[in-house]
Amino acid sequence: MIKRESLFSGESITQSDRCIHTPSVFAKQNLLYVQEVGRLQSLKPHRCIRENLNSYLFLVVLEGKGSLDIKGRHYEIAQGDCAFINCMEHYEHISDEQDAWKLAWVHFDGHVAKGYYELFKQYNADSNVFRTIDVQKWDYLIGTLMREVKKRDMQAELISGEILISLLNQVVQSVSAMAASDYQLEKQQVEELRVLLNEQYTEKDVLEQVKRIYGERIGELNLQFTQQFGINIEEYVRSRRFVAAKELLRFSIKPLEEVATESGIGDVSSMQQMFSENEGMTAQEYRAKW
Repeated sequence: MIKRESLFSGESITQSDRCIHTPSVFAKQNLLYVQEVGRLQSLKPHRCIRENLNSYLFLVVLEGKGSLDIKGRHYEIAQGDCAFINCMEHYEHISDEQDAWKLAWVHFDGHVAKGYYELFKQYNADSNVFRTIDVQKWDYLIGTLMREVKKRDMQAELISGEILISLLNQVVQSVSAMAASDYQLEKQQVEELRVLLNEQYTEKDVLEQVKRIYGERIGELNLQFTQQFGINIEEYVRSRRFVAAKELLRFSIKPLEEVATESGIGDVSSMQQMFSENEGMTAQEYRAKW
């Protein structure tokens, strides 16, 4: 049975090493400041629920796995996943029953926290979760924060503020780099598709070939193609065939039937309709004019 908890830890539910901090007036007015920082090992599944909290939460899964729900959006997260959460929003998380997680986290706030959060969401496709290949980097930063917060003096607050800025800079840099990498991959895939269409557009079943090649990804790829070239895949094939027909009419004396076949349009009637819609004249008139 899942036990509900309002805080990160509870008796016989988790083992944690954490530090709760009350920031100075100076820190609240001028710095990013820690509210709570720590590490946690889940001993049994329990659901943590929070909302309407003036805080931001960064956490990294050091071991194991679990789930996270934010404003009705569900994430399955595991070792190497990080989450950045605005705690004013309703969120819940629970460790996996078979593979209990170990987390490192920091609750923080400050005058620039909201801006960092919004920038993070912008670069991370509005997701609260991203994956890292260097779990220890984030664990080290949180461990350093814990050591500084335990000193409980002004110098420690200044240093903690610098560490939080560094942490958030690295969070934004990580997701922006991934976004750039994803964009380059999408661009490459779309360009490969365009090359294929340029080679095969005259074939009658070219669109069916493309669907067979890309399978379930064709819808997403079609959207990316449209964003990059301004027309979808079907419109692109139609455009290439029409351009080919115009070239054949201008630079050859082939009869209309051959022009329709070689361009991929297929038949004279369809070709005449394309010329009527796009040039306002028949194919013969186009050839005569040019």
